Amino acid sequence: MESAKTSGFRLEKLYLDIIDEKGNCFILYRAKLKFLFLKFHYSALIFNDTLGVTYEGASGKKISDPIVKEALIYYNSSLNIKGVWKRMADPLPPLSFIYNSGSELSWNCHHPKASTEIFYDDTFYKGHGYAETLTITMKPLRIPMDELRWGRFISDEFTVVWLNWKGNNPLNRIYCNGEEFNDATFNSDKIVFADGRYKLFFQDISTVRNGKVSDVLSSIPRLKVFFGKRLLNTLEVKYKARSILFSNSEIRAKGWSLYETVLWKK
Repeated sequence: MESAKTSGFRLEKLYLDIIDEKGNCFILYRAKLKFLFLKFHYSALIFNDTLGVTYEGASGKKISDPIVKEALIYYNSSLNIKGVWKRMADPLPPLSFIYNSGSELSWNCHHPKASTEIFYDDTFYKGHGYAETLTITMKPLRIPMDELRWGRFISDEFTVVWLNWKGNNPLNRIYCNGEEFNDATFNSDKIVFADGRYKLFFQDISTVRNGKVSDVLSSIPRLKVFFGKRLLNTLEVKYKARSILFSNSEIRAKGWSLYETVLWKK
């Protein structure tokens, strides 16, 4: 596998989300891609309202780097959205994986729980939010994953974040209020972890997005040349669901979950 130095490839992706009490859901991406002397910018918006109707928008325009501190400030005039994510829980321990010849994949969940306010199309929304940054210095077609499960549950009392992938170097991490567990089992309507002590149930599950990565990049076709057929055909399904967290059969928290399954095609 080529190293980051020889490939000259670096992708940095900021992920942001928010969901309010009614179920209005926003997912935002802001990515910077460097390849040799070329630089590209990409940002996207997914809005799923209380009726389950989804709107998507994307832009290839460069925007100012968001301020990522205790309060994360994001503004994108092309997508007509701005917001603030105020951190309400400590960042999770960063994960970094070094592969052959120095290629790296790193995950930094710097806002696992945030009090979030945004303006979109002159409408104000407030709810629990989340933010993370993923950095990759290997070409995406070489990412050693076959299937990814990711998600987050946020309530006033509890925050649960999970990251699970299959393939080479499999990973199974789940964090409950910052405490790490490595035994999560996944079903369509629940996650069980901590030797069965915790159970997170999903109710009123709604699909936010179901499509291929190539669909996401359709508005910026020049970026497709950097992503091989395997990645472009990757199937991505995002969900939102009202959720209940049990501990030893006792209800501990209620809130919303946002989660996804990503399947890489051979």
